[in-house]
Amino acid sequence: MLYVGITEVVAQGDADPRPIFGDKQAAQRIDDYLNLLNQGYSEIEIFQDLGNANLLSENYESAAFWYERLLQNTVDPNQRKRFQERFVYADGKTKGKITQVKKDWSKVIMDDYRTSSPEQYFKYTSSEVVSNDNSLKRPSRSRKSINSDYMPKLAITADGKTAFFSKASLLKPETGIFSKSEVVYELYRAKNIEGEWKYIEKVDVCPKHFSAKHPTVSADGKQLFFASNMPGTYGKFDIYVATIEGDGTLGQPKNLGDKVNTRKDDMYPSFINGSTLVFASNGRKGQGGLDLFAVTVNNNRVGQTRNLGNRVNSRYDDFALTFSASKGLGFVVSNRGDKETVSQYAFAPKESNLATVEKDDQKLWNALNDKNQTEYSSTVFEDE
Repeated sequence: MLYVGITEVVAQGDADPRPIFGDKQAAQRIDDYLNLLNQGYSEIEIFQDLGNANLLSENYESAAFWYERLLQNTVDPNQRKRFQERFVYADGKTKGKITQVKKDWSKVIMDDYRTSSPEQYFKYTSSEVVSNDNSLKRPSRSRKSINSDYMPKLAITADGKTAFFSKASLLKPETGIFSKSEVVYELYRAKNIEGEWKYIEKVDVCPKHFSAKHPTVSADGKQLFFASNMPGTYGKFDIYVATIEGDGTLGQPKNLGDKVNTRKDDMYPSFINGSTLVFASNGRKGQGGLDLFAVTVNNNRVGQTRNLGNRVNSRYDDFALTFSASKGLGFVVSNRGDKETVSQYAFAPKESNLATVEKDDQKLWNALNDKNQTEYSSTVFEDE
């Protein structure tokens, strides 16, 4: 059960026999608590941040106070173990039971604001998203957690030797402990060694505290496309491309420019066939929310960007498109059924031979064409 406020905690008394009323430290605790509460922080965040801040500043009495509050409201045993260690240390320092040199808590505290390791995340991602028939296997998920937006399948090179994926982390801005944790997406690469994915490493394609997500690889394996909100974007998230060198290193990422990217979000790039790049955008005229658009990319030539029409798009957010030739269906990932849930919706394209649709741009347009569909965008990306 969460406390309604620190004033209630104070009124109920404290397990520590030292007085909490009538001293300046107690008044400061209440002020600190109310200040963060008014800024919209949850009580768990407040207890954790105040405990960490006081521990780092060697104000052990207040650190012990806040860690005790945190332990009372933490259920997860692994988290309790982490915070219990800090409480015992701070409490011992306060009571003079610990006299050795101060432990370096900086790295431990920084780990509070990060999620699972990329290795654990990759195992989860690869087992649930990759499928042999190119149909989307991602189950419906609530969008309320940091990983709950639609997560595209792994981007695997044509030779099957390299995979790219993005991982969400909670990261504190550099402005300090009392800044809110932000969701930051980072790109990782994995190598397929004798059938096992190994050597998982982060790929630095944007500055720290900015995101890079939704990777996809061109058919020839020479270009990596992804979305990022790094400095230099035209809006929020833009689509970038980086050359994949022969040794696997990445070239300098390049923004696709204002003829592709808009003042809003342009994300979720993926290839339907060897030359058709599909992506989601809410910066152009469409059905509403994120609409799916497609553009022909052939070597370094980029054609006209088109809205995929109302067979695919809805007035809600539409994230991705794929086809299953074996089922004779197309699939669009969308939150149209429930704005809080991302699900996969099937539709029957006009083109019956889906195997050819995935290889021919014109047949793709014909398959998706509807006489009542929304007007195509006139956006054109012009090569430099």
